[in-house]
Amino acid sequence: MAATHTLAGVGVTFANGKHMLSLFNGAGSGRVLRVYRAWMLNNQTAAVTGVLTTMALRKTSAQSGGTAISPVKHDSASASLVAQVLAAAGATVTNTADVQFRTWMWSNDEPAASTATNDEMECLIPLNCIFDATGDSNIEPITLRPGEGVTMQHSGTSAVGVADLFIEFTDAAT
Repeated sequence: MAATHTLAGVGVTFANGKHMLSLFNGAGSGRVLRVYRAWMLNNQTAAVTGVLTTMALRKTSAQSGGTAISPVKHDSASASLVAQVLAAAGATVTNTADVQFRTWMWSNDEPAASTATNDEMECLIPLNCIFDATGDSNIEPITLRPGEGVTMQHSGTSAVGVADLFIEFTDAAT
């Protein structure tokens, strides 16, 4: 079985066009990463005046900088990721010319305990799974060969609030 990892960006701030959470399999890694699930949760804890904004799940061809994040191994006995695998919040990323895998609307206003608006629904894990390739054996995961990556990009312009983002993936030699 391939080693499974979760990449977690917790409390990532919004900014115009920001690559909120990105995973990149660098050239020469000799590895194949397979993305099985991605989530985005509205865990905004401070009062902000948010708006509806847009997000995109996209394939990438380059990545540098940002705030490095170490993915968490599901099994502590699994081998560590090779140095060419990059994971970051706020990285400088080159999107491919492909159409994005997903686009979605997102409210970056804070959730309230007493209402049932979109802000609150974004706190429920089953409702904010952005991509899931685990429930249908005919659906391939997003496969990242050397020189390929994936990003959860804020394609909108709102610059208020924070979000928690997660990418679950496997690492294998082939």
